[in-house]
This record gives sequence, C-alpha cells and structure tokens, in this order.
Amino acid sequence: MQRGFQFVVLALVSTLLISCAAIVEQRLSSRPMAFALEGDTEASLRNLQITTREFCMPHLGGCTGYLFGKPYHLLNQENEDKLTKLTFDVAIDVGEQEEVFKLQLDSKEIKPKKGTVVLLHGYGGDKSTMGMTAAYFMFLGYHVIAPDLLGHGDSTAEQMGFGVRDADVINALIDSLPQRETPQPLYLAGLSLGTVAATHVAKQRDDVAGMILFAPMAPMDEATNAMIEGWFPYLSKMMPVDSVREGVLGAMQQQGIELADTDLQQLLPQLDLPMLMIASDKDTVAPYERYLPLESEQRELVMAPGRHHATVGVIDNELHEHISRWLAQH
Repeated sequence: MQRGFQFVVLALVSTLLISCAAIVEQRLSSRPMAFALEGDTEASLRNLQITTREFCMPHLGGCTGYLFGKPYHLLNQENEDKLTKLTFDVAIDVGEQEEVFKLQLDSKEIKPKKGTVVLLHGYGGDKSTMGMTAAYFMFLGYHVIAPDLLGHGDSTAEQMGFGVRDADVINALIDSLPQRETPQPLYLAGLSLGTVAATHVAKQRDDVAGMILFAPMAPMDEATNAMIEGWFPYLSKMMPVDSVREGVLGAMQQQGIELADTDLQQLLPQLDLPMLMIASDKDTVAPYERYLPLESEQRELVMAPGRHHATVGVIDNELHEHISRWLAQH
C-alpha cells in the first residue's frame, strides 16, 4: 500500500515537472505578451518627432517595424517648432514600490555629437518602449534606429529569436538605410534581451564604435528563472529550476540556438570594443555582480542602485552623466 502510494506521488511529481517544462517551452516558443511603459504611445512618439517605419526583407522571410529619429538640432533647423529642452519626469510602478526618474537637458548645455545609435528593446517590449531613450540620444545629436525584435511589436515573425537570430534582420536594416541616415560612428545600445541582440550584431560588423548595455541579462535559462521568481513568486515555487531550464533549452533547440549564445559573460570578452555596462544591485535577471569580473580598460561597469530590471534602462540625470562622459571618450 505504501509502495503504491509512493508510486502515485512519484508519478504526479513527474507529470508536474514535465508540465512545467512544457509550459516554459510553449511560452518561449510563442509571441511574448506585450507590455509598455506609460507614455509609450504613437502620440508621444509624434510629439517627440520620431517616425515609425516598416522594413521588409524577402530573403529573411518577413517584415519588421522600426523607429527612426533625426538629431533635434537638425530638426530645429528644418521646423519652426524647435525643441530646446528635454524633460522627463517619470514614475513607474514595479511590484510594490514606485520608482521616480527625472531628466532635464537644455540644448544650450549640449554640444551635438555625430553618429548613429541603434536601440534594441527587451523581452516583451517593442520599439515604442525605446521612445524616451530614442529622444534622449536624438537630443545629444545622434540619428536613432529602434527596430522591433523578432516576434515583438510589428515583426511578422511569430517566434522571438532570443537575441541571436535577430542579428541578421538588424544588420540588413542598418545596411538598407542611406548613409545620410546612418552617419558614423555607429553605436549599439540594448536593454536586457536587446543586449544579447546587440552583441550578435556587433559580432557580424566591423564598423561598431561601441556598445551601451542596460541590464545585460544572464544566460537565458537563469534569466527566465529569475523573471518567473520576480514576477510570479507563488508560481515559481511550483516550478523547479531544472524544469524551467529544460523548457528554455527545448524552445531554443527548436530554432537551433545554443544556451551559450546568450551567455554575455563569455561573449563580451570576444569583442574588441569599448562597452558601457549599466546594472543594478537589485536586479536578479541581470545581476551587477555577474559582470564585475568583466571590468577592464575596454569595459566599464556602472551601478544603477535599487532599480528593478525593467527600469535599469530609464535614463535620468545621473545616468546621463555616465553616458555622456563615456560617449565623449569614445
């Protein structure tokens, strides 16, 4: 009787573990649930003078949307409606707390730079979630391109590319644009999953001047488990780490992607590029401590204390000081 009961319990546990892995694999093999920060709307993008475009690539099997922005100092020469100040005052609810960010820039205090910044959003976001960041770099003097990653936003792909398969599309988009819209130097800036995409784009190009990585995420299995723990704490107690890992590996194998392809700790040292890495001590998806060993003359690590994973990429006055200083040096 006892042996029979143990067999039933073992069978139930095995079924639960298989189900957990299957759920994770199915979720990661589907289009992610979309989210947006307050203010990430078509109207706000128009107010910021950011245009929405579509890029189609028959040889890569589909289309994607992207944002394009010209530097504000050039737009001010073309339009009567001049933007001479950039002010953001943003309050974001994350869990049980509210994080407040303020950015105040005046064109009189900014010497316009020259170049192009490609912005790559995180998992579950889309190009519009990079709107404020795009406006920031446009105010500094850069042309900006912010595409939808595979399976996000206006991408016609139904599966995400884990930041790996995205590189071909992003590079095709960059190369399709005229030189007047993509002046050198070229910088790549990514958030979370976008940092993986930025890394694989950089691996394929020889004209990248540097990378800015907001919340560079842990390998996909660790990042997924941390996200489940952070966003769904009760559910995470019923989902063993090994089952989450199995589900992640299953979804990645469907697309011929290896877990090592998302391990930035191993990938970043392979790139001979200046990098600015920005991470938080409170972020379990992209742990600050994970990147301490990577600090070098080429790779600078900045602490954004107390920030939630989703807000590490929100640029305020303090982050502006780090970013503008780094850009001036590179």
